[in-house]
Amino acid sequence: MKKILCPIDFSSDSLNAVEFAAHIAEQHHSLLTLVHVFTEEEFGEALSKEDLGTYGKNTEWDTLVAKAEGVLSNLCNEVNNLSRPKGMQECDYYFTYGPLEQQITTYAKEHQYDLIVMGTTGVKDVVEKYIGSNTVRTISRAHCPVMCIPQYAKYHKINKIVYASDYQEEDKDVLNRLIAFTATANAQLDIVHVCHGDNQFEEAMYNEYVENTQTFLNYDKVKFAIEHHDNPAQGIDQYVIREDADLLAMLYKPRNFIQRIFNESTANDIAYFATYPVLIYKE
Repeated sequence: MKKILCPIDFSSDSLNAVEFAAHIAEQHHSLLTLVHVFTEEEFGEALSKEDLGTYGKNTEWDTLVAKAEGVLSNLCNEVNNLSRPKGMQECDYYFTYGPLEQQITTYAKEHQYDLIVMGTTGVKDVVEKYIGSNTVRTISRAHCPVMCIPQYAKYHKINKIVYASDYQEEDKDVLNRLIAFTATANAQLDIVHVCHGDNQFEEAMYNEYVENTQTFLNYDKVKFAIEHHDNPAQGIDQYVIREDADLLAMLYKPRNFIQRIFNESTANDIAYFATYPVLIYKE
């Protein structure tokens, strides 16, 4: 993992994401780029003052950019001072303007970033069912994995990662990529499937999945588990909390398991999203 991109809007949520991104960059010896996107709302607000002429409006916008750049430059310096001695390659920053998720994902793809780390308000996004949220639009557009950092999550060393599987064909590719991430941290990887109650047919499918998956995994610290619960989200949450895992990894694709969770559950059903990071891979 050579390059990490972290969007920042100077909120506490995004600053928390920067802390996570910096620690990951230390571990993987990566370049970390902080990106601030000036949205249409910010631009419009800066140019809407009726008492300003053209020169005044330009000055207002320039002042806004200068203030943001000053804050971002100071933050970059702080991250470099703290994290470069611990293995991070470098922290730099970039400014752009336009639709938030479009600018983030376009920049990430054009400059070949390997991971996007972004803060999220968690339950608030869930209540809105992710429809139109910056987080889900970024996930759906991104060419690379997106790590979502809830506002109240506190960083600590990643010792255990849970991958929530729904017997998907893409698991092989995702697990190979996830193991590369996991091995760098020398962490435990638990591959978990949630099923409804005691179902012999589903148990048989699970056993076949375990047998097939073991044939291509090249990592010693892997455990398979099955969780019985009527609600997939609560089952995952139950497992992650009980096992004291540090990160949940999932696969995102249209109309799949993760979308069923986000679209069909209540905020209480997926409250896990407000307590620990979620790493989302694209098919």
